[in-house]
Amino acid sequence: MKIKSMILAAALALTVAGPAMASETGIVYKQVSSEDSSYCHIKYNAFTEESLQSGELQFNSSDVVDMYGPCAFDPSSKEEVKKQVSQFQRNRFGEGSNDSSGD
Repeated sequence: MKIKSMILAAALALTVAGPAMASETGIVYKQVSSEDSSYCHIKYNAFTEESLQSGELQFNSSDVVDMYGPCAFDPSSKEEVKKQVSQFQRNRFGEGSNDSSGD
């Protein structure tokens, strides 16, 4: 019975720590491909628009990016920050619209 209590306590601790870790790294889901262990399905929080403008990056828990790519992907990498800043500017200034109507 004591072992069951210890296992339950450990599982509860991991459950509580999980969301906190996600907010620090931005990654909310990561599954390694069964065919190639260096390739993953990753879901991560985008940065807030305000933090992209200020340079003090903060994750937006309501804006999740869903991607497939290298397991070593870092949402806070320079490349990813540049990509998100570029996307924010396109959205803000109306450039690069997803409208494919050709008008």
